[in-house]
Amino acid sequence: MITKDSLKKEFAANYKKFYEIPFFKEAGFERKVCPKCGRGFWSAGREDCGNSVHEDYSFFRKPPRKETYSTFWKKYADFWKKHRHTIINRYPVLSRWRDDLYFTNASIVDFQRLENGRVVFEYPANPLIVPQICLRFNDLANVGVTGRHMSCFTMAGQHAFNPPREGYWKEKCLELNYKFLTEVLELKKEEITYVEDVWAMPDFSAFGPCMESFAKGLELVNSVFMQYTYRNGHMEELSTKVIDVGWGFERLPWFYNGSLTVYDAVFSREIAFMKEKSSFDVDEGLLEKYAHYSARLDVEEAVSIREEKERIAKALGIPFAELEETISPLQGIYAIADHSRALLFALTDGAIPSNTAGGYNLRVVARRAMGFITEFGFDFDLMDVIGMIAEDLKKEYPELLESLCFIDKILEVEKRKYQESFEKARKTAGEVVARGESPSVEKLIMLYESHGITPELLEKVGKEVGKEVTIPSEFYHRLTERHLMEERKREELGVKAPSTKLVYYEKSGLFELDAEVVARHGNALVLDKTIFYPEGGGQMFDLGLINGAKVVNVQKSEGIVLHYLKNGKELEKFKVGQKVRLKIDVARRKAIQMHHSATHVLISSARDVLGKHVWQAGSKKDEDVAHVDITHYDKLSKDERGRIESLANERVFAGKKIGVKEMERGKAEKKYGFRLYQGGGAIGKKIRIVEIEGIDVEACGGLHCSNTSELGFIKIVGTEQVQDGIVRLYFKAGEKALKYVQAEETLLEESCSVLNVQKDALPSSVKRFFEEWKERGKALEEVQLELAGIYAVELKRGLEHTKLVEKCIGRLSQKLVEKITLEIAREDAWCGIISNSDGFICVACHPLSGKSAVSLLKERGRGGGDEGFARGKIF
Repeated sequence: MITKDSLKKEFAANYKKFYEIPFFKEAGFERKVCPKCGRGFWSAGREDCGNSVHEDYSFFRKPPRKETYSTFWKKYADFWKKHRHTIINRYPVLSRWRDDLYFTNASIVDFQRLENGRVVFEYPANPLIVPQICLRFNDLANVGVTGRHMSCFTMAGQHAFNPPREGYWKEKCLELNYKFLTEVLELKKEEITYVEDVWAMPDFSAFGPCMESFAKGLELVNSVFMQYTYRNGHMEELSTKVIDVGWGFERLPWFYNGSLTVYDAVFSREIAFMKEKSSFDVDEGLLEKYAHYSARLDVEEAVSIREEKERIAKALGIPFAELEETISPLQGIYAIADHSRALLFALTDGAIPSNTAGGYNLRVVARRAMGFITEFGFDFDLMDVIGMIAEDLKKEYPELLESLCFIDKILEVEKRKYQESFEKARKTAGEVVARGESPSVEKLIMLYESHGITPELLEKVGKEVGKEVTIPSEFYHRLTERHLMEERKREELGVKAPSTKLVYYEKSGLFELDAEVVARHGNALVLDKTIFYPEGGGQMFDLGLINGAKVVNVQKSEGIVLHYLKNGKELEKFKVGQKVRLKIDVARRKAIQMHHSATHVLISSARDVLGKHVWQAGSKKDEDVAHVDITHYDKLSKDERGRIESLANERVFAGKKIGVKEMERGKAEKKYGFRLYQGGGAIGKKIRIVEIEGIDVEACGGLHCSNTSELGFIKIVGTEQVQDGIVRLYFKAGEKALKYVQAEETLLEESCSVLNVQKDALPSSVKRFFEEWKERGKALEEVQLELAGIYAVELKRGLEHTKLVEKCIGRLSQKLVEKITLEIAREDAWCGIISNSDGFICVACHPLSGKSAVSLLKERGRGGGDEGFARGKIF
């Protein structure tokens, strides 16, 4: 069985094949084996590999040079231009073109596309350099602490594809990299080591040798040679070999300047500002000592954060308390700088902090930064730092300055949520500390997800009351890992039949067709061709008849369309090879088609009203009503909803042409950018483009009208925040919209008749009745609260040893069931599981119970919630 370790051994044993190049001999480099770690490496004199685990940093200067990110980028870009590389613009930090990834975490991801489960490459130039901003959140505990870790960094990708026909291979790659190291970074060859390693995809679909380049204790670049694949038990050459060189760009000005940390090199202006606003001084001698030591520092590998801090203090020769007072605030400033840049790029590119998937990681980063500001009493705001970074990078990334207005709005909402939860989190943290607990990673994750309690807050509360709290160092790694990507399941139906010809694309106005049965699968027919549109991309399936038999569902799997019949017995009438007549429900098709085109109009209108952060996050286009989910940081106001609807209808009345065409994927991306991928990444070399003239362009497999005027008008019939960061717009178009408005008018007239008032007096009359009802409701709620307290006391009696109440209590209202459950869990470590005779169930768990409300619920029924509270229906 192939493993990375087995490849390392095989490659090392055959180093002449995998690592040796003529350039090494010409430049005076010899292969040696490191006596400290046993790895093969190439040097011009050194006897060990020079890895930072063996050697402290030795590149610091007094005083350091003052190259900025921007000025050093010019040096970097000029070098590669001189050597015939095309410099291209960065791709978004949200990898819209890859359905299996949320964030762009390496520059090579820019050029990877998925086709039928395998990775192919789409590149705009060869060879090329891309200043790709990458986001990685698995090392958050290290950010600000080690001097080198970042959650947001520039991978200045150096890539060449498909040698020898194009690009170049190992020899030229390492020779060019050597020239950069010696000419631009001004290194002597004796200071450089090339350390052998192996790079591999998790499934070994692509792997190859790589060379890590070290100098003065710092890894400067990793040169990967994507050369092999593992197929049928054998290692084979890839059809397209790839040079994937990852220059961690921030390390280059850090090394060149000789600054004490990477943060000082990249964020010098921001750090000076934060220090000034924070009014504290750091002993430069102590900081220098810490910087040298930080080469070997890795908080994630420690047993606990406190133990690692104590080890640092001991190495520096200072008491732990002094470390906390001097170095810790500076570590907070460094982390704030990094996290500010991560938020700046992510929010500019359309991400929203939330409680799911990648948005969850952004919320963790935002709250960690806000937490440092709160903990150390810093007198500045996150937006102050973000604005400075955008100004510093305006030449390379002008889009950042343009985004500051809506980023400010997003972070205002985040700050409000953080402040609302902080005091409650602090109280719960106090209860945890009072119990003398040092929570496990799982418990700490539960405390964070349910109550917003961070490790830093627990430590701070413990310090205030003189109690030591041990925090597991892998907390942030485990937390962010859980939310990197929502699982997407792909159902394979296992149908054996030729692909179905999709006539609905060729002739979307054809509603009857003759076809031939090619297979039967379960309760479904497979035909050689079809006009029935299968469910996909949020568009619901067509209904209709096949030889008079009702088609009730249409699905597509691996190029095969399955037509499900209403009656299983009717399937027996159809034989393979039989000619059949297809008829679709024309009214349904046209209604759904209108709703699909209206979806595109609404998305573009919402983006123009709310901001560039708006992306589609899901949709359903059905016959009677449709909905589209958009990314947005707050609930929609009545005014925003009205403006979106008005703009959408302006575009409908303007009679804009809706065109459909196929384009090569690369050309489409180059022409239209990644806004194309509203509904997911491209799955083929050619993609279907739907363009509404001057308004919207998307990659889309759905059926559409030919002009916006065919939509009649669009009516938004409702909005809701379906989850944090996602707003759903329910809407109708055309005849469905007209019928809705007519029904609303009828309802309005009937309401006026019942209340015996004119239309203009209806709002005030309804308000009066509502106020009266609300007063009665308040009185009822007071009674319910008192009753819930009585129930809770009685139900808990005699269960102090288990602190768990599980009871079905007759015909209580849902409201009262909730109140009783919450009242039970209000006290230390109790859990309540209460249901009524209608099958409604509520679960509430105190933070110190160690139990999860949503897990307990799912053992008994279905529903939703979080670690602290959940509700639903009993199975």
